[in-house]
Amino acid sequence: PFNFEAAKSKEKLPTLHNNPYSWSKVSNIIYLDSPTGVGLSYSKNITKYSTGDVQTASDTHAFLLKWFEEFPEFQANPFYVSGESYAGIYVPTLAFEIAKGIRSLTKPVINLKGYLVGNGVTDPKFDENAFIPFVHGMGLISDTIYE
Repeated sequence: PFNFEAAKSKEKLPTLHNNPYSWSKVSNIIYLDSPTGVGLSYSKNITKYSTGDVQTASDTHAFLLKWFEEFPEFQANPFYVSGESYAGIYVPTLAFEIAKGIRSLTKPVINLKGYLVGNGVTDPKFDENAFIPFVHGMGLISDTIYE
């Protein structure tokens, strides 16, 4: 919701201004470190650190249900799940978990509209086999090394 204006000299600090065109005027975002133990997320129960993609989706769905119970004013908002990299695995897994909850009428109902994945991992067999041709095509390795 803010813009920074660069300082005019090294001795001055940048200034902060309210941005009247900020996306936060029309949308909201939840940042979640997942699975348990990643980033700033933690658990008091050490067994929660042993997880997998399906368990992570279940845990995240449980979090979202509690979040929407706590903040019901957001329940009608369109909800999108997004992520990048390994999100190619966990975003569709979470979307599937949310869809199962919707079908089983789990309350509160999450207004799932879709999901987005940027540069997503899909399957190591395919992703890894494409890596060398990709970096060659991007000019990061020479023709000699590639051949």
